[in-house]
Amino acid sequence: METLEVIARPHFNKVDLAWLTDIRTRRAGSRGAPYFTLVFANLSLTSAAFLKAVRTHTKNIHPIRFRLRSALVVPEHAAGRFHVFLIPDEGFGAILKLHDVLHVGPLKPALRQDSPYLPHITVATTSDYATARDLAVALNQGGIDIQGHIEALEVESRIDQTIKLVAEVPLSKAGWFG
Repeated sequence: METLEVIARPHFNKVDLAWLTDIRTRRAGSRGAPYFTLVFANLSLTSAAFLKAVRTHTKNIHPIRFRLRSALVVPEHAAGRFHVFLIPDEGFGAILKLHDVLHVGPLKPALRQDSPYLPHITVATTSDYATARDLAVALNQGGIDIQGHIEALEVESRIDQTIKLVAEVPLSKAGWFG
């Protein structure tokens, strides 16, 4: 079954991107560049209708700057595991508002009601709480401070473990007065 989702793959400086990619590969089993998931979809929309809704809802959203300075342990009770999330201290509200604007109209049914949306980048996943907690504490005490910015969204199609890019949706560029 195909699902469509929306992610934001931020831009980072080379050193931070390399560190994030490495820790995610080693500790979370994630391959590839870090991202924020904005829409976890399982809708009966065509790719074209889904993409049209994303473009319509984001046409006036400007690029978002953020800073990751905090690590947080988040349980996933159903799977019996714990995630370590990097949470943006700066830019949190802008990413949250982007999430909210995407979940109106045809995409409203994609809104997850089982947990509140928390903008984050996952850096670790484990079945042991103490391991997750130790990593989060080490990151927080180590003074983590990673700057990034979001200039576009990606609409992806997922069938089982295969992910394909459907389209990139650039965020609005600020003009003379914006």
